[in-house]
Amino acid sequence: MSTPVDIVELRDVHMQFEEKKVLDGVSLRIEPQERLVIMGQSGSGKSTILRLILGTLRPDSGSIFFKRFEITRLRRRKLQQVRRHIGMVYQYSALLSSRNVRDNVALPLEELTDKSRSEIDKIVDEKLELVGMEDSKELLPEELSGGMRKRVALARALVLEPELILLDEPSAGLDPVIASVIDELIISLTEKSKVTSITATHEMDSAFRIATRMAMLYQGKIIEEAKPEEFKQSKNPVVAQFVSGSTEGPILEGSLDAITKK
Repeated sequence: MSTPVDIVELRDVHMQFEEKKVLDGVSLRIEPQERLVIMGQSGSGKSTILRLILGTLRPDSGSIFFKRFEITRLRRRKLQQVRRHIGMVYQYSALLSSRNVRDNVALPLEELTDKSRSEIDKIVDEKLELVGMEDSKELLPEELSGGMRKRVALARALVLEPELILLDEPSAGLDPVIASVIDELIISLTEKSKVTSITATHEMDSAFRIATRMAMLYQGKIIEEAKPEEFKQSKNPVVAQFVSGSTEGPILEGSLDAITKK
């Protein structure tokens, strides 16, 4: 039997914004139907990895593959075709304020397919039902709670039946109960739809709830990759400190001294 091709692969990816080196030789492979969680501090490059996979950013060097397509080398038109297989849920949901829930969810279908209005309506209804938002079609984003906006963003990410979903801080700004609900929804949707997911987060509860595998990004490098239960037992002092949330350890070395001396 032939082994399944990785759905995503990053090979020795380097990325720098002005003076700041964000990714310093990152290599990562994601297999079909995995739920990979990329963890790290704010500004560590987690969201950058998602944008590189989506092709909205290009690395300074290195290669990024979606299945057999090298994202970094695709022409614009081919990249647009590949993007139809990738759903994205942005950190603050990124819903258009002037469009109601139904029209926000329909947007990718209107822009990227030639489906009729009735076909689009049917798909939108299906996806809104999946996320429990079928009764909110006519509401505007400003009429929704944070958790409801996340659900709508999830529905929109699913309308093109993607093989891969990228989630940027899906529980950011939500209270712990609603965050748990969104996490459970991500798990059930990915399992039901047999979708691979990559989630960027620094929320430990969500990370351990969602992940089938985890990767920790620190100072531009992946310093640990493992299953969640192995992550909890990590001997790496940076990983151990990040998981526990302790102020003692290498992550804050130097910066705490500077704060206490002020």
